[in-house]
Amino acid sequence: MDKKIVKLIKNSRIGYLATASSKMQPYATPVVFVLQNENVYVPLDQKPKTINILELKRVKNIQENSKVCFLVHHYDEDWTKLWFVMITGYATLVNAASETSKAKLKTVHNKFLNKYSQYNKISVGNFYIRIRINKTAYWNYTQIK
Repeated sequence: MDKKIVKLIKNSRIGYLATASSKMQPYATPVVFVLQNENVYVPLDQKPKTINILELKRVKNIQENSKVCFLVHHYDEDWTKLWFVMITGYATLVNAASETSKAKLKTVHNKFLNKYSQYNKISVGNFYIRIRINKTAYWNYTQIK
């Protein structure tokens, strides 16, 4: 991924994960995230949920159809400062508690703790959505001149 894009989205606080069911019904969710080794990680954390995390619509959609879109943007009333990055890729559910994932995800876990202080009060959880980046698209206001 281009270093300029990484710099833009690395410090962004929120992204939007778009999934689709096997019947192609789209579903979008605002999420927190970190980047690690050309992957985007989204936690299935311990914030209150009405259902088990494995029953979440985004999780079910990923299990049916791994193709996802991830959007990060910056809005400003000064439209010359507008930009967005759209990532398309393939998502999988990763269990940080499994022996094969523990060491690999320690860095990801620490990145969440450093980026979002709220995770010092609630658990990041053991499950992550990992998006393997396939393609990125970038736009900013200056491109339309």
